[in-house]
Amino acid sequence: MRTLLILTLSTFKMFARNRQAVFFTFFAPLMIMTIFGLIGFDNVAKIEIGTVLNAPPTSGTKMFLEQLKQIPAFNIHEGTVEDERAAIIDGDRSVVLIIPFDLIPQVPQINSPKTVIALTNEGQAQQANTAISIVNQILDKTTIALARTPTMFNLVSETINARNLKYIDFLIPGVVALAVMQMSVFSVGFVFTSYKEKGILKRLIATPMRPYQFVTANVITRLLVTVVQTLVLIAIGVFLFKAHMLGSYWLVLLISSLGAIMFLGLGFTISGIASTVEAVPAIANLVVFPMLFLGNTFFPISTMPDWLQKVANVLPLTYFSSSLREVMIKDASISAIAPDLLWMLLWSVVLVITAIITFGFEEKRQ
Repeated sequence: MRTLLILTLSTFKMFARNRQAVFFTFFAPLMIMTIFGLIGFDNVAKIEIGTVLNAPPTSGTKMFLEQLKQIPAFNIHEGTVEDERAAIIDGDRSVVLIIPFDLIPQVPQINSPKTVIALTNEGQAQQANTAISIVNQILDKTTIALARTPTMFNLVSETINARNLKYIDFLIPGVVALAVMQMSVFSVGFVFTSYKEKGILKRLIATPMRPYQFVTANVITRLLVTVVQTLVLIAIGVFLFKAHMLGSYWLVLLISSLGAIMFLGLGFTISGIASTVEAVPAIANLVVFPMLFLGNTFFPISTMPDWLQKVANVLPLTYFSSSLREVMIKDASISAIAPDLLWMLLWSVVLVITAIITFGFEEKRQ
């Protein structure tokens, strides 16, 4: 036990002194979180609308234009017919409204309606149809008001205190899972392949230390780093980006630890297969890179084609990130995420067995 403790402290110091390992464990995930968090994928883009008047508007028409400008979803531009046509051709407008200056005259004339011409961008049909629908509603209300028709219907709205989850709430569990995977796979893959290639592991066999003690010490070190890594990333997400953290921290750490064991098995497998350090990134990226985009980390699996969803739903990172997300933003219990945990446990068993078969302390002979 004393030997294992000393080895664990030694490997932890070695890890802390490795600047590259510390950078990719803490700062690289933080950079990813910051970049995607600042982009703001959940911000709704405004609809670009051009307006054209052939003469100074009447007071009623001017009020109508002011109503358009107050709609949060609209970004109103004013210009000539030529300029606005050019803008819609360049894709800078979703719709251009050619409005008569006396659209709403001083003295309403019910029997002589005015015409608003809408030039729509075929490539932005959805935005254009939304804008035209809203403009029609405003015109209908204006017509009713001018006709002095009594109000027959009222719409009463009630505000619900919702969680208002944002993209950053979806992102942070995925970044945590991704960071744990990267640390587990690459730190083990590079370090142990280097030790094996240089014959260091072979020399360790000649010492009183047992081989399993050295491996166990490295595993314990990575698990401790996983705990720190998870807490740091969540804390930054909560305090810097105001993300939600509704579930149990103990359950989150349990999931992270199981995910670390799962990917440590993959890391040892890669170090067993790779004969040189140069081969590690090639083998690791072949396995890890597809999971970056298919592992439910940056984007929901539901947005993918059906055939790709079937592939994504069996990846180990998918179960890892999904279970973290369920706990962090939905306060899910351990029973609610039991299927994900069972699949993670199954993947852990498979990868650890594969690591035992492929990994050895002997360096590769040429």
